[in-house]
Amino acid sequence: MLKRVLVRSVSYFIFYVAISCTSENTTPAGFQLESGFDLSLVASEPLIVDPVDLKFNEAGDAFVLEMPGYPFEDEHSRIVVLKDNNGDGIYDERILFAENVQLASSILPFRNGILAAAPPYLLHLKDIDGDNKADVVDTLMGGFAKENLQHNFNGLTYGLDNWIYGANGGNSGKPYWWGDTTTAIDLREQDFRFNLDEKVMERIGESSGGFGLGMDDWGRLYETHNLTHVSHLVFPERYKSGIRLITESMLSSISDHEENGLARIYPIGEQESRVNHPEQSGYFSGSCGIMYYGGGAFGPDYDQTVWVADVVLNLIHVDKLKPSGASFTASRVLEKRDFLASSDRSFRPVNITAGPDGSLYVIDMHRKVIEHPEWIPDEIEKELDLDAGKDKGRIYKISKAGVSAKTFNASVFKSVDGLMKSIAHPNQWVRKTAHRLLVDQELNDKDLVKLNDCLNDDTPMSRLHAMWILQSKSKLTIDQLKGLLKDRSAGVRENALLIAEQHLHTNDELLQQCVALFDDEDSRVRMQSALTVSTLSKENFDRNKNDIFKAINVAVSQSTDDWNIAAFTLAAKHAPAQLFVNLASGENGNNAKSALLSSLAMVANNSLPDLKRILESVAQSNLTTETQANIIKQLGRGNLSSLNGTTLIPSIRRLEGSSDVGILSSLASLRSKLSLPPSPEFLKYSKVALKNVLDRSLSDSIRFQQMALIELLPYREKSDVLFQCIQNTEPLNIQESAIRQLATYPGPSIGVKLVEQWKSLGPLTRRLAGDLLLYIEVHHDALLTGLETGVINIGEMNFDLERRRTLLWWTDNEETKRRAEALFSDSGVLNRKEAIDGMTSALTLAGSSAKGEKVFQSICSHCHVYGSQGKDVGPVLTEISRKSKESLMHDILDPNAAVDTKYINHRLETNAGEIHMGMVDVETDQFITLKKMGGDKVTVYKTDIKNFSSLGTSLMMEGLEGNMTPQDLADLLAYLQNVN
Repeated sequence: MLKRVLVRSVSYFIFYVAISCTSENTTPAGFQLESGFDLSLVASEPLIVDPVDLKFNEAGDAFVLEMPGYPFEDEHSRIVVLKDNNGDGIYDERILFAENVQLASSILPFRNGILAAAPPYLLHLKDIDGDNKADVVDTLMGGFAKENLQHNFNGLTYGLDNWIYGANGGNSGKPYWWGDTTTAIDLREQDFRFNLDEKVMERIGESSGGFGLGMDDWGRLYETHNLTHVSHLVFPERYKSGIRLITESMLSSISDHEENGLARIYPIGEQESRVNHPEQSGYFSGSCGIMYYGGGAFGPDYDQTVWVADVVLNLIHVDKLKPSGASFTASRVLEKRDFLASSDRSFRPVNITAGPDGSLYVIDMHRKVIEHPEWIPDEIEKELDLDAGKDKGRIYKISKAGVSAKTFNASVFKSVDGLMKSIAHPNQWVRKTAHRLLVDQELNDKDLVKLNDCLNDDTPMSRLHAMWILQSKSKLTIDQLKGLLKDRSAGVRENALLIAEQHLHTNDELLQQCVALFDDEDSRVRMQSALTVSTLSKENFDRNKNDIFKAINVAVSQSTDDWNIAAFTLAAKHAPAQLFVNLASGENGNNAKSALLSSLAMVANNSLPDLKRILESVAQSNLTTETQANIIKQLGRGNLSSLNGTTLIPSIRRLEGSSDVGILSSLASLRSKLSLPPSPEFLKYSKVALKNVLDRSLSDSIRFQQMALIELLPYREKSDVLFQCIQNTEPLNIQESAIRQLATYPGPSIGVKLVEQWKSLGPLTRRLAGDLLLYIEVHHDALLTGLETGVINIGEMNFDLERRRTLLWWTDNEETKRRAEALFSDSGVLNRKEAIDGMTSALTLAGSSAKGEKVFQSICSHCHVYGSQGKDVGPVLTEISRKSKESLMHDILDPNAAVDTKYINHRLETNAGEIHMGMVDVETDQFITLKKMGGDKVTVYKTDIKNFSSLGTSLMMEGLEGNMTPQDLADLLAYLQNVN
């Protein structure tokens, strides 16, 4: 038997007193907490160490998963139970529930025990005698991937439908039911769900690859991963059944507060140097532990919120969910600050969970280094103690200030009546726990009557849970389901549609009611009704096809979003061409109708008869030329090489009588996919287009259209034109189109020519050309030659960790590796090592912010804004405190090691002989505006430009150390970091 350990340590007591106070509303030292809330430490080492997950069972006991093996896999995980014996809110007893639980990363209370995601297994650890110790361990599944511990499967979550949901984490795997490897499914980097009673599992959709899974009150899923802090799985993969849609991924990033693809967050205290990606300082880069808050104890501002930790920047962020079509938008609750932040760099909030009282519990693994060694440069890793903190761990509780948290009385779960009342509770944890217990109980007729009564309760949550519990016991009647499809709550209607899928094949009246919801007032209900109907067999679909088509026609007469378009397409998947013809033969329609036609065309493109019907329908329609071109484009996106395209030539020829460039280019692409020769019309137009794209007497829009006509021409016929099109005096969209066409050809001469033209390329094109040179291996020689000769400044290539490793690690060409190693290392780019070494003492000197202000005014204010001071030329430094002192020193002394391309210095010479130097502030198709040192601007029309070239370096000069002593630099750093 496992030994019970009672921990009442002096060290724990001293630690708790040191960071807390008896005052009820005091936040522990080193933390910044949103006003109106309390933060208290409820557990720490040695009571717990290395915690990564916390779940409460139906008795209200806290089960903590400890993972001492991270990151080296040298120790197995264990599960402990924490007890608060004296009721003071602080855990004081530790019971070892189970040890040697593989490298478990997630737990979930389930049927007298705990489910554990323990790669490569899913385990059920049962407590038979109720002593909080596992007596039996059942292996339920095997085959999960066991790789980088950050990316193993995790996030076990109990769903309304009695399925268990899990986040794949990015490592994939082929799980199977234990004892039967024939049941294995390939996760293919998707998240999944499984039903333990029926022994079924399925993929549910693209995984974010992160740690944690959030589920809202209605069963919708939210995910997170590093940079992308909140994504919504709009609908599951199972509806697609291998069908390719225009909207390919159902996982959608829903944050509305991104800056160049990154969401700003607000760490506090002096920041440490990043072991990788210093450019991500102050932005989400280690998001994890996503949680939907349904605790009901924080007030209306925090209802329908998603909480995400950033384990790198030591904080907790919160977003409010707002409906946006069939999906949601996540908006910051707090501006320019985060809900909880710590200046303790070892505070590592890896997970968050809501408790029985509605409070939040923050799981702090408390490690000095949290990044996995795989993503730490070798040179830096040698200097780090990756074991620091392995003997530590903390759990913090967040509660509403001035409000006595109502301790949940778990005894109500001991009676069926108590469970029935609990499914209407404002706390999601209470509702879902009661739900799970009711599903697992045998209910008598009297109990079922009470549960049926809950379907008429005033509380939507009560109706929702009662519906699913009855369904799990096969006691929900069709009449009840029909009533729920008319429920006043959109969320109840949405869930009733999910249940209706199991009955559509036997009840036409129910089907008609689902079809009627295609026009529901709620966008998600409209989407779900179409998805539900998409599960019909072909036989049932054919019997109800006319009604389904009519309902879709009505639905797209109003504005709708891409998710609804995808759902309506799937609802018509058994006859997409027929619905296409019906819709195309009507009025021209709105954008929604045009989008649906394109979507239907893409689904129908694997059938020769359907292709022919659609082409003929397009030819006979009054659709706009833009819509026609897009439909034909979607037809060409399929795998058409196995089809006999010759039978389609007459239909294609009818459309080739058009003079519209978009239609002709789309038809040419379709011909190419069908292995048909290009039409005479296309050849004629494409030859003319070679001249038109360079004809500046034509409008820019016409010239851009001509780019589509030359896309299918052989490279040898258009190479000269493409390289002329990337000149910085050409319209931006033409430059971009030319670069993208060049990227489709593997010839090494392309890279050589790009390097030759490098300095004359505009900022946008230079960025695209840099990606082409880096990510197409045949161009690596040209790229490295450009860097070695100084044609390309190394800072222009934005060599972050992954971009460096493309040349250092992820190529089989040893010569490429050797040449790259001579330019930079895995740890970064360093051009001015001697200058930096000479000023390193500034990092240890005490700096004066007041004196640093004078240094800023003297050296930096001509080009940078900080607060109310300075000129707006280079990057605004007002929030630069998010970077470490070391990173700031590197930026100041080695400004060309990594340069944001928008701050590259350029030289512009006009036809009149004037020369201007500065950064490109604005570039349009007509003019370029340069921002000069000191803030002055000059605008020159492209027709007046004689020469325009990049100098390859930052506008910020090297050699600033010559104007500063180490003490001056220390003062400047103190000023920039808001010290004293």
